[in-house]
Amino acid sequence: MPRAVNWPGRWRRWWRQLGRAGRGLIGWVPLVLDHLKPIRVPLLILAIATAVTLGVPQAAELFLIALWTDPDGLRYAALLVGAALAALSMWYVARQAYRLVYPRWPALQEPRAAPLRRWLPRLLGAAVPVLIVLGYLLALAAVPHGNCLALGDCLRRGGRAIGLLAEAGMLIGFFIARRVWIERRRGRRDVADRPLAVARRDGRLARVGELGVRRLGVFVAAIALNVITTVAVLLWPTLLDGFGPLSILLLAASFLSLSGGFLCMLADQHGWPILSVLLLVTALWHGLHLNDNHRVRQYPTMSTHENPAPPPPDTRASFDGYAQAWLDSRCERARPCPVLLVSAEGGGARSAAWTALVLSRLTMLLQARHPHATGEPLLAQRLFAASGVSGGSLGLAAYVGLLREPAGARADTLEARARSLLNHDFLAPTLANLMFVDFTQRWLPGAWFDDRARALTRAWEQAAREQGVAAFAQPFADLYRGVNEHADTRSPALFLNSTTVASGRRFIEHPFQPLATPRQRPWTAALDGAAWLDPRLPLSEAVLNSARFTYISPAGTLQATGAHPPLPATLQLVDGGYYENSGTTTLLEVMQQLKTIAARRGQPLRFMVLHISNDPTMRDFVSQHDSAQLLPLYSPACPQAPPTVAAAPSGELIAPVRALLHTRQARGAYARAQLRNALDPAHGDALWHLRLCPGDYPTPLGWTLSDSVFDELQRQLRQNYPLPQMAQALDQWLATPPPIVPETTAP
Repeated sequence: MPRAVNWPGRWRRWWRQLGRAGRGLIGWVPLVLDHLKPIRVPLLILAIATAVTLGVPQAAELFLIALWTDPDGLRYAALLVGAALAALSMWYVARQAYRLVYPRWPALQEPRAAPLRRWLPRLLGAAVPVLIVLGYLLALAAVPHGNCLALGDCLRRGGRAIGLLAEAGMLIGFFIARRVWIERRRGRRDVADRPLAVARRDGRLARVGELGVRRLGVFVAAIALNVITTVAVLLWPTLLDGFGPLSILLLAASFLSLSGGFLCMLADQHGWPILSVLLLVTALWHGLHLNDNHRVRQYPTMSTHENPAPPPPDTRASFDGYAQAWLDSRCERARPCPVLLVSAEGGGARSAAWTALVLSRLTMLLQARHPHATGEPLLAQRLFAASGVSGGSLGLAAYVGLLREPAGARADTLEARARSLLNHDFLAPTLANLMFVDFTQRWLPGAWFDDRARALTRAWEQAAREQGVAAFAQPFADLYRGVNEHADTRSPALFLNSTTVASGRRFIEHPFQPLATPRQRPWTAALDGAAWLDPRLPLSEAVLNSARFTYISPAGTLQATGAHPPLPATLQLVDGGYYENSGTTTLLEVMQQLKTIAARRGQPLRFMVLHISNDPTMRDFVSQHDSAQLLPLYSPACPQAPPTVAAAPSGELIAPVRALLHTRQARGAYARAQLRNALDPAHGDALWHLRLCPGDYPTPLGWTLSDSVFDELQRQLRQNYPLPQMAQALDQWLATPPPIVPETTAP
């Protein structure tokens, strides 16, 4: 007979064994936590890098550029070197930290935790190139058709990633082989794995100074190189541009790991909370505004760490004078007079590129219909004003700057020059100044250095100079200042939108004298920037104030000067998209101002608005896709309509935050609807929504774009838009008056 199984007894034994295993695992928790404390600096660096890699969509393009689209082998070599430096730095700091005795953490001498002390430094080092590969794979998975189908395509796309994985393997091999070689040479095991009593006698170190000249020399050299690099970037902000953003971040991580780890080793042995003290110090300087180096540059020679000088007499043109001169030169025999207006939404370099390419392409196509026309391009002749937000402001400024140069009259080269101007790595100098100069400034009382925003404007100015455009570095108002106090109408009037921090209102920058007076209020719940800004404000700074993208570009402190400064005299400016990202609210108000001026002259007008959006997920607000009837309302149908996903309910803690964040999008939708309702197609008004659709390659935000992104933007222009028909319709609209309709016709 089979023996009966004593199931209750067996269950009790299993339960006791499970309890012992659980207690053993629980006993390891404080041991592991104690082992993480001495290496918290490299751990924090990796944790932040992992969060950015997994949670920030803008970072995806950096990985795609570095490992897929960038053909420059030297930048890939810089990436490999940067990854190796960061990996070796983290490994070296962690290894040296475990050589010391910390009275507060006796668990670091536990013999059973020897594998932790041996493998944690190795894993930290190898994690650096592996994380880069992970970021690349996640970015590649988001690319439509990104999964390679053929072996050759896989090898072409994966070769650089395989190089980084090989680097991770070589690092692990070096860490292990080096230890084996040292143990064979010494003839004994590493003293770090012995109990505390034996370790102290046989070489465990009670003070950092006992590490030896060679090891201390590594830390001193790292700190010295960090200081030298900071000074070099301060003097030459574009010094590291050729290395690429990822390589700059890896270099900064190397220095931060070595210098920060060394400071923590010194403090930990004495029980000092060094990181908490540093955070309190920088919070104190920040709270007292003692180290604010984010001043708005009021004139080209001003630094971002100094107070502005009193402004000179205001010689800016008046908006009324500009509008009168524009109507005189464009509308003498046109009744009603056709007026073009543009609104360009924000979205970093993506919106800048899309805005400039769309306007340049339309200018080229319209000019091609009049091959014998000379002088100012026909589209520019009818373009009265444009309102931009964030990157849209950069795209408008690039387009206007190119128009004003002698080569701008050659419309056939306009699109290529716009692409060349904006196809620069604007992120690299910004990150270099952020990680070295601005990071150093945060710990110092007093403002001493130009900030990262100045590095961004320098990059814009340099890219513009390479295309023969000097306007970015010159006063914004100079574009519109004519001779004998007459306004220069060769450039369309630019209105660039920022947001004030304290009140959350629009802050409207323009090149004219203040429009707002005690008797005239052209802006609804907005501030007229001309009252606060110096007449010498550079164009690049005006664009920056509209494009102070979250954290990448800091909030700018604007201090009004003069005998009677407006109140409040000091403002803080952030990206215009915080209020609403479409730019159409300001455009409607500009349109109303022009209507008022024209009505006093008895001049009827008809308007055509080109609204340029760049968010592929935005739903169309025009809803007319018939290419045979391009006027008065037109918007292309996206080949892949963005899916509508129902939002899941939020908890009571998250719901208010989500509502605040999404209110901005709702304000943009409301402003676009107001724009459409303000136009009257029956009287000749027209609206084109020039939208960006989901495509074959992701079009990210940020301040750097690859050639693949520009190719995708230009592909969408060719395939999604009937460009010849659009040029013909636009030409006819500009040249032919609309049919006369009764005044009672409904819009």
